[in-house]
Amino acid sequence: MMQATPTPSHAGAPKDTGQEVPFEMGELVYSRTDERGVILAANDVFERLGGFAYSEMIGAPHKIVRHPDMPKAFFHIFWQYLKAGEPAVGYVKNRSKDGRHYWVLAAAIPYDGGYFSVRMRPSSAIFHTIRAEYARLRRREETEKLSAEASAEILLSRLKELGYHSYPEFMSQALHQESLARDAALGKPPDKVATHLSGLVTALNDALKEQTRLVSLFDSLKLLPVNMRLIAARLEPQGGPISQISMNYKTSFDNISEKLSKFVTGEGNICGQMDIAVRRSLILSNCARLHLEMARHIRKPDRTPPEVERREEYQIVETLGQSSHARVQISLNEALRLAAALIASAFEIRRLVLGLDTIRILGRVESRRDHVSEVACSATLDQIDAVQAEISESLQSLSNLAVAIQTGLSLINVSRRPEGETTAQPGPPTAGAPRAARAASPPPQAAPPTRRVAAE
Repeated sequence: MMQATPTPSHAGAPKDTGQEVPFEMGELVYSRTDERGVILAANDVFERLGGFAYSEMIGAPHKIVRHPDMPKAFFHIFWQYLKAGEPAVGYVKNRSKDGRHYWVLAAAIPYDGGYFSVRMRPSSAIFHTIRAEYARLRRREETEKLSAEASAEILLSRLKELGYHSYPEFMSQALHQESLARDAALGKPPDKVATHLSGLVTALNDALKEQTRLVSLFDSLKLLPVNMRLIAARLEPQGGPISQISMNYKTSFDNISEKLSKFVTGEGNICGQMDIAVRRSLILSNCARLHLEMARHIRKPDRTPPEVERREEYQIVETLGQSSHARVQISLNEALRLAAALIASAFEIRRLVLGLDTIRILGRVESRRDHVSEVACSATLDQIDAVQAEISESLQSLSNLAVAIQTGLSLINVSRRPEGETTAQPGPPTAGAPRAARAASPPPQAAPPTRRVAAE
């Protein structure tokens, strides 16, 4: 690969002229860098938009096209994902050599020894929203002298206010919406796998909300058996049996709460992990399409570097596209395993809640042995009845959502098989079947390498 002397520093670039470089919807920009962000390869579209000759770009830092309007927050978040071995997606305003600018949606992914990025022209409603957010945040960075970390916290908080509960959710939605807009503009059908995955996101959001509701219901139930014991203490000696029943109820409740916390918090958050796996699949599926399209462009470009170099670059890009497809399968398998684990966990908790029902009914029967006990305990028992009914309903809803997600993932796997993915997948389980937890276990996946990256 030929090398060139790096171009002058970014600080010496001309000011923005306010003019935009023409960028066609059918064009794709791509570049490949080493782990320090030094450009190793680029296509003719990047050359035209950036205004740099091919010989100027090769060996230069990628920040030669960075625009001063871009908030530091974006690059801080973007590189965090790349350094963790994950794909990274985001809107970027770049500056050309002559001071004009152009916007892209960048989809970058780590590859052996560096990074590969494909960019498309953005046009969705998300783009127009984020462009305004960037401008406001950049002004705050300058006036408040914000660090990159502080600015990143503000951006993430603002995205939550806009309805994105995490940055992966934002990335997956931005890439998918821009891909749909581009396909529509070019008269191309949308990608079936990506469309199905996007549809599952709604069910995942519902599952996360149901999980939050379930935790809230358990919190509201926590003090009720304690209240029962206090009431029983005032009813002595006839309150003794009720006191014992309330103690048994609390012991069983604490056991259920412990099991619940194991799959809704921290590393055990099954819904959260499943959400990450599906969103990763959605991002990689759209990335793979861009990589393979880019490989076709490299094979027959309008203007090319030397033939041998072009052939080598085509192999690199095509291999990366196939690798992205393989990673989609790994993420799908992981999501399937987690869906099965969620079904099994919900089934186990529902079984334990039925045990609480038995204790609750005993408490109701015991309270009715005399009028004083019934009057004293009635209100608390009514509360317990109502909350337990809601808990049972919530657990059933969570199980149904998990089954729907697992069924959808299995259908996606079937639709991928003509592309060479023939890994057998289990069919949808019977709702509540504990054996589901053993289904769809993915092959072990090595932890992504941590790379030292220079700022773009």
